[in-house]
Amino acid sequence: MDLITISRREGLAFDIRVRHHTVTSDLSPADGGRDVGAAPVEMLAGSLGACIGMMVQRYCDSCGHGDGDVAVSLTLELADQPKRIGAIVVDVELPDGVPANRRDAIRRVAEQCVIHETLRNPPRLDVEIL
Repeated sequence: MDLITISRREGLAFDIRVRHHTVTSDLSPADGGRDVGAAPVEMLAGSLGACIGMMVQRYCDSCGHGDGDVAVSLTLELADQPKRIGAIVVDVELPDGVPANRRDAIRRVAEQCVIHETLRNPPRLDVEIL
């Protein structure tokens, strides 16, 4: 995997760089930011939604199920003690023409995306202060 680097842009906004891509993350004005990018918790949920969308789209395309685009919507519920995402509700909209009897298989595909599996099986985190 490529190195991901994060550097301060301005205020509480940070640029996230991977290969030749840059994405900005910031907080809302209510949380002290300037809202020049999605908040980190929104990016985490967005990563989950994108991962599920890509996996389901690839499945639908490869199996010839439907003709159209997959769409994913997520709703977050925050929790306290510790402050975290307490729940994520994921709604996957399938292309027209996907047979109803393929929904269980599609759910399994969605649940096998790397982000979903990572959230179900948290990785070891090592934070080093340099």
